[in-house]
Amino acid sequence: MGRQTHEPPAMVQWDVAMRREYAHGQAFGSWGPFEIIEGRVHYAVDPADTRNHGIVDLTLAPRDNRGLVCFSGDYTLVAPRDGLATKLLIDVPNRGRRLTFSALNRASPADLLNDPCAPGDGFLFRRGIAVACIGWQWDVVAGLGLDAPEVLENGEAVEGDVVCRIQPGSDRPFVSFGQLGEVTYPAVDPDDPEAKLLVRDDDNMPPVEIRRGSWRFARERDGRVEPSDRHVHLDGGFEKGRIYTLVYRASGARVTGCGLLALRDAAASLRAGAGPDVGAFRHTYAFGASQTGRVLRHLLRLGLNTDSSGGPVFDGVHVHIAGGQCGDFNHRFAQPSSAGVPAAGQRFPFAGPTSRDSLTGAEDGLYARLDHMPKVVITNTSWEYWRGDAALTHVAPDGERDLQLHPKERNFLFAGTHHVNGILPPTNTFALTGEKARHSFNAVNHTPLVRAAFANLVGWVEEESVPPPSAVPTLGGGTLVSRRTVLDRFALARPDLARLDPRRLGGLCVLDLGPEVGEGVCAFPAREGAPYARLVSDVDATLNEMAGIRLPDVALALGCHSGWNPRHPDHGAPELPAIFVGFTVFPDEPPPVELFEKRAREVAEDLVEAGYVLAEDLELVVANSLRVHRAACQASRT
Repeated sequence: MGRQTHEPPAMVQWDVAMRREYAHGQAFGSWGPFEIIEGRVHYAVDPADTRNHGIVDLTLAPRDNRGLVCFSGDYTLVAPRDGLATKLLIDVPNRGRRLTFSALNRASPADLLNDPCAPGDGFLFRRGIAVACIGWQWDVVAGLGLDAPEVLENGEAVEGDVVCRIQPGSDRPFVSFGQLGEVTYPAVDPDDPEAKLLVRDDDNMPPVEIRRGSWRFARERDGRVEPSDRHVHLDGGFEKGRIYTLVYRASGARVTGCGLLALRDAAASLRAGAGPDVGAFRHTYAFGASQTGRVLRHLLRLGLNTDSSGGPVFDGVHVHIAGGQCGDFNHRFAQPSSAGVPAAGQRFPFAGPTSRDSLTGAEDGLYARLDHMPKVVITNTSWEYWRGDAALTHVAPDGERDLQLHPKERNFLFAGTHHVNGILPPTNTFALTGEKARHSFNAVNHTPLVRAAFANLVGWVEEESVPPPSAVPTLGGGTLVSRRTVLDRFALARPDLARLDPRRLGGLCVLDLGPEVGEGVCAFPAREGAPYARLVSDVDATLNEMAGIRLPDVALALGCHSGWNPRHPDHGAPELPAIFVGFTVFPDEPPPVELFEKRAREVAEDLVEAGYVLAEDLELVVANSLRVHRAACQASRT
């Protein structure tokens, strides 16, 4: 197959720190052995280039003698040793962690501990797909990162407001205000009288400010209170389960949006053959999950899919478990690891095609600024719907009508699944943190659906096949309902199960972030207005979700599989959802294994025929379901 070549994009340079054979020289089908290359990639961007005008504060970054803004980041590239690959996948690392080796290649956690680029079953490489993991996040403490430039006004570091969300899992006298990681911006003045600490019991209540004299930037050590610019100490202590919001002044903002430019320009450079001697690529794809699925949504929202010669960068984009949000990726003092904090990335638009927000009168769409529209596959679990925003990718903001999807878009709900994938053996405790949910975590493994969705995207771009139709709950089909409707069904059918309080469940809402939000400068805390639609799939008589793609565990009602799970009373707020997880409740009497295996295989075969599961993964789907069946049998005996 011939190669498509372009002039290489200017101002991207690749340094090679290490180059060696990959996976001990293992051959991957007809593509042969691969090699792994690691190093730094150096970027230089022109603030005057209209392609870059959406990046907040880029004009305030230091420039070199050419008038360009320079920065650099880490990369890992795995490609065929003989340079014959025609497909490139950009893996967008999640908080520095590479994703595709586990999410698509099914490398085991044990293998990834020994080698973060373990090949797994070689799913991508057997298809001749090279993988480039590109560092984009400037504040990661480990893994692949980026050195983003600082924002300077008149040669001085800027100051501004930072907002943090804190929901402790235990009563404690002080807390760190890091957002799913280390503190991004320390407090510039711990004695600032204008700093604010607010508290509320759920996201629908108005926050109440705590008197400034009763809290301080400090921590306890050896029984003494000592100053700390990374912790907050409160008289009487922080109460478990309550939601605290901290607003304070920081200094030294970075041009966070340079991470988006890094993804664009690294992909364009590699595509054009200007990378570290691995040839050019005919087609380029991107994969991001959770945080980095939101990164890809943000990249599309800013129209960042055009290279320096005017051609496309990405032909296909797979946005996994991102829901309807963008994130803290392009405003002043943005914290890329932040989650659940109302900020610039939680505003309309939420869907791809242009639509009207009846709550504000605005008209916009995620794809409105794209000169080159890639083919986009969106995959979400039930948890992103229960979080309150995934439905907004295909329903009007007020929840009154279904939206017509873009012809180059597919959207899928993986019914009865949760954010962190199936967990077995059954447990209700996070291994890393020790924090618990009320019920055992959801056991349904949706990996085969992710692999099929990505493979279908590749076939769609290569014009080898048309992907199966979208599968999401809809108003027109009567399967998209309020969370209260589903919880009421649980109350009637399973009054013994602890459930959520529908009045206290959060979601996206109209935000007022001040008069300068258009320039990327936010006033915190956000003033929260009317709520956007917060809708989920309805459930059937077995309390399993009716809409979306149903794996055998769900379709055959091997228990009840949800995308929500209450917090454990030990950690406070037991009527609010635990982060990231749903639950599985097994039946009292599971069906005989021979009968279940026969039916599970039939369901899996139907999924293969429909295109939602790859033929090569049929046995994997059956094996996963049998694992859940064994767990159900063990639970019934205890």
